Amino acid sequence: MLIRSGRVGGVELEKALTIQEQTGQVLTDILIDEQLASPRDIALTYSDLLNIPFLELDEDFHLKRDEYDMIPESLARRFCLFPLIKEEGISITLVMKNPLDMDAVDTVRSLTSLEIHKAVSTEDRILATIDKCYREEAYVEAGLQDIVDVEVAEGLSAEEGADLGDVDQLLVHANDAPVVRYVNLLLMEAVRDRASDIHFEPGEYNCSVRIRVDGSLRPVTPPPKSLYSAIVTRIKILSEMDISERRLPLDGRFKFKFSGRVIDVRVSSMPLVFGEKIVMRILDKQSLVLDLEDIGFEGRNLKRFKEILGMPNGIVLLTGPTGSGKTTTLYSALNILRSPTRNVQTVEDPVEYLIEGINQMPIRPKIGLTFAECLRHILRQDPDAVMIGEIRDAETAEIAMRASLTGHIVLSTLHTNDATSSFSRLRDIGIPSYLTAATMRLIIAQRLVKKICPNCKTVYQPDAAELEWVRPVFPDAAEWTYYHGAGCNQCRNRGMKGRRAIFEFLEVTPNIRELVHEEVDDLTLRRKAIEGGMETLAENGFNRVRLGETTIGEAISVCQVD
Repeated sequence: MLIRSGRVGGVELEKALTIQEQTGQVLTDILIDEQLASPRDIALTYSDLLNIPFLELDEDFHLKRDEYDMIPESLARRFCLFPLIKEEGISITLVMKNPLDMDAVDTVRSLTSLEIHKAVSTEDRILATIDKCYREEAYVEAGLQDIVDVEVAEGLSAEEGADLGDVDQLLVHANDAPVVRYVNLLLMEAVRDRASDIHFEPGEYNCSVRIRVDGSLRPVTPPPKSLYSAIVTRIKILSEMDISERRLPLDGRFKFKFSGRVIDVRVSSMPLVFGEKIVMRILDKQSLVLDLEDIGFEGRNLKRFKEILGMPNGIVLLTGPTGSGKTTTLYSALNILRSPTRNVQTVEDPVEYLIEGINQMPIRPKIGLTFAECLRHILRQDPDAVMIGEIRDAETAEIAMRASLTGHIVLSTLHTNDATSSFSRLRDIGIPSYLTAATMRLIIAQRLVKKICPNCKTVYQPDAAELEWVRPVFPDAAEWTYYHGAGCNQCRNRGMKGRRAIFEFLEVTPNIRELVHEEVDDLTLRRKAIEGGMETLAENGFNRVRLGETTIGEAISVCQVD
């Protein structure tokens, strides 16, 4: 095949074969070492020979943590390969220098217990990827620890560092190498671990730094207290916030580039007793899920949601606490509505992710541009669909409902514990029941549950106390097979990795509409909805347990069991 493709001549091949007889080396290595063929020629020939993909790995190529955690660095270097997740928990693709190396394939298969697919690339690009990904993690961990032991600038004690009054001096220290390096490394670690937030919290004699991953906070190496004020100032400089103002809460925003992609960071500061607390929200567009099936919609609920989104008018509400994934679901719905034939407009506080083809408008309360004011102007812009970040007051709710009556599909969120209590919540803020009954099409209560790590998923037997939570919902719960995560390097020994949504899906049928119009109480409405076929959050959550996706403890931590 080398000769047929014109990549190697007959004379060159004969020379290589002669050397092989003498040395016993691999033929392809001889061709490359003797410069009779290029590494790219060999890789392309393997691709043709085995009908596998050839990957042209550029400088920006970067593995996800899930991928390079699957096999140790020593094994990756020994066989000159790295893994790519093809189908989580089922198969991986090995990008190899030599895809005929069955010893490498068998070793990885026994280590991961996954189906193996192959791809090929050149040795230099594979090693460069291994260097960048495996060494980066060690670099971050070691770097954060090094900065903790850094020598603080001469004459700057812990007490002075905690309360620097001179803005000019603060600026100098904010641009010191240890401060800049600490902030950069922490941002790198947060993005690498798919964190949603970073919390900087000052104490009297020390400080703490925590990152939120999959909804749970975990501590990371904190800086010395003497550097805390300088680190806060550094973050405020990046966010274009007033560094001299330390008595009032402030908001800001900045962007940085990591592994070839742009990461947006929202920053909020708040004055506490011992200094300013900073919370940084990490907005990684690459991690945004815009597919309803990936979020957790399936079966009839997925079908009906798409059908209702296709209706010419009406309101779709998502309910749940902060951090339950409502915004992600709204963006996924907008992705379905996005079309050259539709004018889709949003009003958000603030705009979290920019989506091509959607007209997104942030509110600005300081200049009087509230949700209600934005909506008034949007309705003059001839929209087909409108997304309102949150219904907070009667004025916003009423304009939204009037918009749905005049031929718009409206999507929004509301803070309630379940789907059925949304109607009483709207009554409480002053919306007449007849208006709610006429406009509401669908209400979805949503929560996020952590998923069992597929790498360390094992069978276990729950105790009687755990089963007592499930039996009222599913009487056959004792017959199920239960799983949990034993803990491994991929999930940092937590046993859980990633999250998925669970739902309570209330379609406003004529029967429900009549009950809303009659202003029945929440319990009656909920009972009638369940009798009409509504699956509760608890039922949906425990179904995830039955399917082996999560644990009983995780399900009951986010669900209200009726």
